[in-house]
Amino acid sequence: MSVYRGNELFRASGLTLNSNSDTVTAGTPNAVNGSTAGTIDISRISNGLLVVSTANAPTGSTPALAVFFDVRDALGNWCLVSNATAISGATLGTSGTVWGNISSGYQLTDIGRIRWVVTGTGSPTFTGISLSLYGR
Repeated sequence: MSVYRGNELFRASGLTLNSNSDTVTAGTPNAVNGSTAGTIDISRISNGLLVVSTANAPTGSTPALAVFFDVRDALGNWCLVSNATAISGATLGTSGTVWGNISSGYQLTDIGRIRWVVTGTGSPTFTGISLSLYGR
C-alpha cells in the first residue's frame, strides 16, 4: 500500500553511489509509489526540489558527488534542467545534505531521472545516500 505524500514524487534511501553507475536505474524502488522503472513521472509538476543526503563519510581520496536532474524530450534525448555543476551548484565531498531547484526556468516534460557523477581517486563510494524529489 502506498501512502500519498502530497507533491513528493520520488524517495529512495540506503543507496550506494559510485562510478560503476550514474543514474537511478530500473530496480531501485521509489518509496513514494513502489515503481521500479528508474524514471520518474513528473507530468503533474512544473518545477521542484531535489534533496540528497548522506550520513556516512565517503570512501576514497578527494571524493566528490555531483547530482543532476534530467528530463527526456519527445525524441528520447536527456536534457539537463538542474544547475550545470550539480543540483546545488556544488558537489558533496563528505556527509551532509545538498539540495537544488530542478526547473532552472525550463518547462519540464513528462519523464525525469536523477543522475550523478562521482569523482576522486581510490574508487570513491558514497553509501547510505537518500534522494527525495518534491514538485509543485
